[in-house]
Amino acid sequence: MITMLPATEDDARELAPLLRAEDRAEVLALGCDPVDGLLQSLSGSCEAWTYRDDERMICMAGVAPLSLIGRTGVPWLLGSDLVQVHRRAFMLETRRMVARWLDMFAVLRNTVDCRYEAALRWLRWLGFTFGEPFPMGRGLFRCAEKRAT
Repeated sequence: MITMLPATEDDARELAPLLRAEDRAEVLALGCDPVDGLLQSLSGSCEAWTYRDDERMICMAGVAPLSLIGRTGVPWLLGSDLVQVHRRAFMLETRRMVARWLDMFAVLRNTVDCRYEAALRWLRWLGFTFGEPFPMGRGLFRCAEKRAT
Protein backbone atom coordinates (compact mmCIF):
# COMPACT_ATOMS: atom_id res chain seq x y z
CA MET A 1 0.00 0.00 0.00
CA ILE A 2 1.27 3.47 -0.89
CA THR A 3 1.06 6.18 1.74
CA MET A 4 1.43 9.91 1.24
CA LEU A 5 2.65 11.98 4.19
CA PRO A 6 3.89 15.54 4.62
CA ALA A 7 7.59 15.56 3.71
CA THR A 8 10.21 16.14 6.39
CA GLU A 9 13.93 16.86 6.49
CA ASP A 10 14.47 13.29 7.72
CA ASP A 11 12.69 12.05 4.57
CA ALA A 12 15.09 14.13 2.43
CA ARG A 13 18.10 12.61 4.17
CA GLU A 14 16.64 9.12 3.73
CA LEU A 15 15.84 9.57 0.03
CA ALA A 16 19.13 11.18 -1.05
CA PRO A 17 21.20 7.95 -1.17
CA LEU A 18 18.28 6.09 -2.81
CA LEU A 19 17.79 8.48 -5.75
CA ARG A 20 17.42 7.04 -9.23
CA ALA A 21 20.64 7.44 -11.20
CA GLU A 22 19.02 9.99 -13.53
CA ASP A 23 17.66 12.07 -10.64
CA ARG A 24 21.07 12.04 -8.96
CA ALA A 25 22.77 13.09 -12.24
CA GLU A 26 20.31 15.97 -12.70
CA VAL A 27 20.85 17.26 -9.14
CA LEU A 28 24.63 17.01 -9.53
CA ALA A 29 24.47 18.82 -12.89
CA LEU A 30 22.75 21.68 -11.06
CA GLY A 31 25.75 21.83 -8.75
CA CYS A 32 23.94 20.46 -5.68
CA ASP A 33 24.65 17.62 -3.34
CA PRO A 34 21.53 15.36 -3.33
CA VAL A 35 20.82 15.94 0.38
CA ASP A 36 21.24 19.71 0.02
CA GLY A 37 19.11 19.75 -3.15
CA LEU A 38 16.28 17.92 -1.42
CA LEU A 39 16.52 20.08 1.70
CA GLN A 40 16.50 23.28 -0.40
CA SER A 41 13.50 22.09 -2.40
CA LEU A 42 11.68 21.14 0.76
CA SER A 43 12.44 24.37 2.63
CA GLY A 44 11.09 26.57 -0.18
CA SER A 45 7.92 24.57 -0.73
CA CYS A 46 4.44 25.61 0.24
CA GLU A 47 3.43 21.95 -0.12
CA ALA A 48 5.65 18.84 -0.10
CA TRP A 49 4.86 15.14 0.20
CA THR A 50 6.67 11.88 0.76
CA TYR A 51 5.36 8.72 -0.89
CA ARG A 52 6.14 5.32 0.61
CA ASP A 53 5.46 1.69 -0.19
CA ASP A 54 5.04 0.27 3.30
CA GLU A 55 8.24 1.65 4.83
CA ARG A 56 10.24 2.03 1.60
CA MET A 57 10.74 5.48 0.10
CA ILE A 58 9.29 5.96 -3.40
CA CYS A 59 9.69 9.70 -3.92
CA MET A 60 9.30 13.21 -2.58
CA ALA A 61 7.47 15.95 -4.46
CA GLY A 62 6.45 19.49 -3.83
CA VAL A 63 5.80 22.92 -5.22
CA ALA A 64 7.32 26.26 -4.27
CA PRO A 65 6.26 29.76 -5.27
CA LEU A 66 8.69 31.31 -7.75
CA SER A 67 8.39 34.63 -5.92
CA LEU A 68 6.35 36.28 -3.22
CA ILE A 69 4.34 38.02 -5.91
CA GLY A 70 3.00 36.42 -9.04
CA ARG A 71 1.28 33.12 -9.64
CA THR A 72 4.06 30.81 -10.83
CA GLY A 73 4.82 27.60 -8.97
CA VAL A 74 8.01 25.59 -9.21
CA PRO A 75 7.16 21.87 -9.00
CA TRP A 76 9.82 19.32 -8.13
CA LEU A 77 9.98 15.54 -7.74
CA LEU A 78 12.89 13.26 -6.95
CA GLY A 79 12.48 9.53 -6.60
CA SER A 80 13.99 6.14 -5.90
CA ASP A 81 13.94 3.13 -8.22
CA LEU A 82 10.56 2.23 -6.67
CA VAL A 83 8.96 4.86 -8.94
CA GLN A 84 9.23 2.33 -11.76
CA VAL A 85 7.85 -0.48 -9.58
CA HIS A 86 4.76 1.64 -8.86
CA ARG A 87 4.64 3.24 -12.32
CA ARG A 88 0.84 3.18 -12.76
CA ALA A 89 0.12 4.65 -9.32
CA PHE A 90 2.93 7.18 -9.85
CA MET A 91 1.48 8.36 -13.17
CA LEU A 92 -2.04 8.72 -11.77
CA GLU A 93 -0.90 10.46 -8.60
CA THR A 94 1.35 12.93 -10.41
CA ARG A 95 -1.48 13.83 -12.77
CA ARG A 96 -3.71 14.52 -9.74
CA MET A 97 -0.92 16.45 -8.03
CA VAL A 98 -0.28 18.69 -11.04
CA ALA A 99 -4.00 19.45 -11.33
CA ARG A 100 -4.06 20.45 -7.65
CA TRP A 101 -1.02 22.68 -8.07
CA LEU A 102 -2.63 24.37 -11.08
CA ASP A 103 -5.48 25.33 -8.74
CA MET A 104 -2.86 27.04 -6.57
CA PHE A 105 -0.76 28.60 -9.37
CA ALA A 106 -1.59 29.88 -12.86
CA VAL A 107 1.70 28.50 -14.22
CA LEU A 108 3.97 25.64 -13.20
CA ARG A 109 7.57 26.00 -14.40
CA ASN A 110 10.90 24.32 -13.72
CA THR A 111 13.92 23.04 -15.60
CA VAL A 112 14.78 19.49 -16.64
CA ASP A 113 18.08 18.02 -17.78
CA CYS A 114 17.99 17.44 -21.55
CA ARG A 115 19.61 14.02 -21.05
CA TYR A 116 16.79 12.81 -18.77
CA GLU A 117 14.58 11.32 -21.48
CA ALA A 118 12.21 9.51 -19.08
CA ALA A 119 11.50 12.78 -17.26
CA LEU A 120 10.90 14.60 -20.54
CA ARG A 121 8.42 11.88 -21.66
CA TRP A 122 6.64 11.96 -18.28
CA LEU A 123 6.38 15.77 -18.28
CA ARG A 124 5.10 15.73 -21.87
CA TRP A 125 2.47 13.15 -20.81
CA LEU A 126 1.45 15.52 -17.98
CA GLY A 127 0.93 18.28 -20.57
CA PHE A 128 4.07 20.35 -20.04
CA THR A 129 5.66 22.17 -22.97
CA PHE A 130 9.38 22.82 -23.36
CA GLY A 131 11.58 25.75 -24.26
CA GLU A 132 14.82 25.58 -26.17
CA PRO A 133 17.83 23.96 -24.45
CA PHE A 134 20.14 26.29 -22.51
CA PRO A 135 23.31 25.75 -20.46
CA MET A 136 22.89 25.79 -16.70
CA GLY A 137 25.18 24.51 -13.99
CA ARG A 138 27.09 21.59 -15.48
CA GLY A 139 24.51 20.58 -18.06
CA LEU A 140 22.07 21.48 -20.77
CA PHE A 141 18.52 22.06 -19.54
CA ARG A 142 15.08 22.88 -20.90
CA CYS A 143 12.35 24.91 -19.27
CA ALA A 144 9.20 22.82 -18.72
CA GLU A 145 5.95 24.75 -18.33
CA LYS A 146 2.26 24.03 -17.87
CA ARG A 147 -0.44 26.67 -17.65
CA ALA A 148 -3.82 26.41 -16.00
CA THR A 149 -6.66 26.28 -18.51
